[in-house]
Amino acid sequence: MDKAVFQRSPSGGLASTLNGQWGFVPHPLPPQVDTSSFMMPLVNATQALGELNGILRTLADPYILIQPLQAREALTSSSMEGTYTTVDALLLAEAGFGEGEAQSGDTREVFNYSVALRKAVASLDELPLSLRTIRNAHMDLLRGVTRARGANIQAGEFKQQQNWIGAAAIEAARFVPTPPAETLRCLDQLENYLQRESRDQAPALLDAALMHYQFEAIHPFADGNGRVGRILIPVMLYERKALSHPALFLSRALEERKDEYIDRMFEVSRSGDWSGWITFFMDIVMQTCRDTIATADRLLLMREQYRSRLQEAGRSALLLSTVDRLFIHPVFSTPQLAEYLSVTYPAAQKHLNTLLRLNIVEEIEGTSYPKYFAAREILNVITGQS
Repeated sequence: MDKAVFQRSPSGGLASTLNGQWGFVPHPLPPQVDTSSFMMPLVNATQALGELNGILRTLADPYILIQPLQAREALTSSSMEGTYTTVDALLLAEAGFGEGEAQSGDTREVFNYSVALRKAVASLDELPLSLRTIRNAHMDLLRGVTRARGANIQAGEFKQQQNWIGAAAIEAARFVPTPPAETLRCLDQLENYLQRESRDQAPALLDAALMHYQFEAIHPFADGNGRVGRILIPVMLYERKALSHPALFLSRALEERKDEYIDRMFEVSRSGDWSGWITFFMDIVMQTCRDTIATADRLLLMREQYRSRLQEAGRSALLLSTVDRLFIHPVFSTPQLAEYLSVTYPAAQKHLNTLLRLNIVEEIEGTSYPKYFAAREILNVITGQS
């Protein structure tokens, strides 16, 4: 990393690290910023977030929307870090198929992301967003990973060796995050900022933007920083009650503007351009809210169409109740359907045949003992194909 690029940064200082190089140490939050420079983007993002909350409040079960979006977030956030799998493979893993050797390493990592996200949200019932939350999310993310990049990394433990970004060797790196010796102090400062007594006096979205930059600048883990950092955004907004449900997932919009995403955070570190970063972050929030509301409209229309098909076929209220389940668990086996409906296996098979005949679900090739089925149209929405 070019020391001269960061020597005069108003956002942080430098500390010596590996091979005579320097790592960036961000100053504690909050920075001195001109709020007028990003006030309108903040207002627009806050309004968009309110509209999303309004949609969520109209749903009898918001997880009809949240579960598909969480699956999409797991796929997209992981792909940004070079980890790829299919929606079928991910949701088969969620449904319990292919455990152990039958599951690819990438599928395991993406599945772990989904688990880490859900558990981080659930943990707020017991403790506030803290370093413990962050470490647990990282532990869940890398649990059972056997890939070379994760196998020798201590899941849930902050880095013991210097990491860097943008090159194979530290000497050529574009950015060198906080050295290990400074990492815990910086994280303690971040935790103190997030849980300060006056936090409710500041816009939660602004704190989310500041938090995300600070976490990524510190880069506290040997691997998985991007994914953990993106998990923390909906968790923090949900804790602050800016979100009525954890349904704001930014990875899709960030992936579309990935180079700008990286450059905006780099400019905060280099020149203190907080305004550019915060404006970008608010644009991403607004774009995500609009996309999420459009996705909600598609899923809710699909739900009504499924219910109409079943009603026209004269099916029972019992089978109608499976429609909502399809949006929460779009991949399932016949035994799982029988358990959900509290019916026998032959009765569940009869219901399944109706779903197949009406083209609501289809069999997933390559599964047996038991066979698994998918609501393909719902999966297409998750992957953006519909």
